[in-house]
Amino acid sequence: MFAVDQFIDTVQNGKKYFVSSFVTDETVRKSLNAFVDAQTEFTKQIVKTNNDMISYFADQSLKYKAK
Repeated sequence: MFAVDQFIDTVQNGKKYFVSSFVTDETVRKSLNAFVDAQTEFTKQIVKTNNDMISYFADQSLKYKAK
């Protein structure tokens, strides 16, 4: 999961770099960076939820096979 988080951070940092390089209005820049931060948090939560679900279903399938 660490590699996935690192990939997400890399992509999102690229977005922030683009914003800081090409957006000159400070108000718009802050707003866009806040949006990128929200995207980052949302995407990481989706990945965590998917990993938790996969782990749960894998554990349940092993318990089912053991019966």
